[in-house]
Amino acid sequence: MFEDFINALHNFRTNKMRTLLSLLGIVIGVTSVIIVTSLASSLSNSMIKEFEEFSMDIINIGTQADNPEFAGEGKIIKFDEAFRKKLMQKIPEIKHVFYSNTFQASIIRNDLRIEISDIEGIEAERLESHRVVMDYGSFFSSSDYSTGAEKAIIGERIAFQLFPEGRAVGKFITLQIPSSSEKSPPLIVRLQVIGVVKPKNTWVIRTSDAVFVPRKFALSRLPGKVSEAVWAAEVAISDPKVSSKVEVKIQDFSEELSGGNRFALWVYSARQQFEQMTKITGMVSLVLSAIAGISLLVGGIGIMNIMLVTVTERRREIGIRKALGATGGAIRMQFLIESASLTLTGGLIGIVLGLLISKLIVNVFFPPEIIFLPNFSGSLIAFSVSVCTGIFFGLHPAIKAARLDPVLALAE
Repeated sequence: MFEDFINALHNFRTNKMRTLLSLLGIVIGVTSVIIVTSLASSLSNSMIKEFEEFSMDIINIGTQADNPEFAGEGKIIKFDEAFRKKLMQKIPEIKHVFYSNTFQASIIRNDLRIEISDIEGIEAERLESHRVVMDYGSFFSSSDYSTGAEKAIIGERIAFQLFPEGRAVGKFITLQIPSSSEKSPPLIVRLQVIGVVKPKNTWVIRTSDAVFVPRKFALSRLPGKVSEAVWAAEVAISDPKVSSKVEVKIQDFSEELSGGNRFALWVYSARQQFEQMTKITGMVSLVLSAIAGISLLVGGIGIMNIMLVTVTERRREIGIRKALGATGGAIRMQFLIESASLTLTGGLIGIVLGLLISKLIVNVFFPPEIIFLPNFSGSLIAFSVSVCTGIFFGLHPAIKAARLDPVLALAE
């Protein structure tokens, strides 16, 4: 077998142009597959890292109470303390149910001013549940939440705009809350900054330009300025692995509470979005890989044609070998090894080219947060398929060579 491999290399060197043309289809096919799988792997890895920031143990729920057109049949569900208590009793996997109330205000500090911004009244442990990281300072204490303390936690961008000289903790900002009537003056509230949080911007929480206050402060200290109605809530669960199970239980609870309307509550989670994105990425990768794989098929057909020509050209050589005692199996093995050697070489070249090109694409055309991640399993599969392609498409020429009559071959 080793001797056959050496003879194959010798034949490749003898017919350089033919060898190059034979390799081209396999190289293009393997390169295409490697590029597709490596880019998909890099995007998938980046997506996983991004979703790790999303707090996979948080489920968002909402009521259509503010939109009766879509509320469906049954009673309208109201988010209040009774609902929170019932939900947590009904579903033991739920650790917390967070309500929040948002209002708008201008933020002022000395001569610096940020026009209308969203101020969010939050409950205990909400920021911690979202794994928000404190840049400096501290989170609200349990006492701050229970008493509705006049304190605030702000995002880095707000801190940079209002405190360009340095640290914001311990200093004060003023909220100017517009009145519903033009004749009434705006409400002025002074808050002490106790913490500055690092940026975390996802579809469920944004901290860069956020101002957080205790929810009790928003509801009790700002009469008439903050709506007590809550249309959405966040549910923190004990384990992200039970997310889908809890989502089903919430819809069951919705049906029970509303009197028959399973969709009186909408339920959405980062897990659902992640699964949707993973499914889409996988399908796109599969389709593109299949398209790229067609070039492997074309390359295999090209190799079969070249090997058939080779068998025809080397009929005399085959006849001499058979006359000297070579068996049909030995002749067949010789041509199979030549065919497999071609695709093996093309596969190796394709893998190297594919990895280099995909790395170049990621580094030049993709955002910097996407890191190149080669798909080694995809490379191994592409390489194996290329070798199998050589064996499969080389089988017919090899059998044809093995069946040659040595007398007729020598006579020609």
